[in-house]
Amino acid sequence: MSDLTSLLAQGPQPALTKAAIEQARSTETAKNFEAVFLTQFVDEMMKTAGETAFGGKDQAEMWRSFMSEAVAKHLVEQGGLGLAGSVEQMMDAYTSAAKPQTPVERSGT
Repeated sequence: MSDLTSLLAQGPQPALTKAAIEQARSTETAKNFEAVFLTQFVDEMMKTAGETAFGGKDQAEMWRSFMSEAVAKHLVEQGGLGLAGSVEQMMDAYTSAAKPQTPVERSGT
């Protein structure tokens, strides 16, 4: 279950702030990005396994993509390459820089 789904499944709670929802979305988006990247990476590796590993040429084309995606998603859930954390930091930096600051936030008090 994704972070966002688990947060929303808890229902309305005082602790469920807009910031918590945005953070969960950011985390989920970063993980999805890493999963897409790893899917391509794993798919290229699986091409080297040969067609017989999947039952023949036709089966290899069809099942390799499914297997690549499943392996990639599992890798991301186990920590992946650490790419999701970097992507999430960049997204957070971009979104915080894009938000207008109040006069109090600008003065640093």
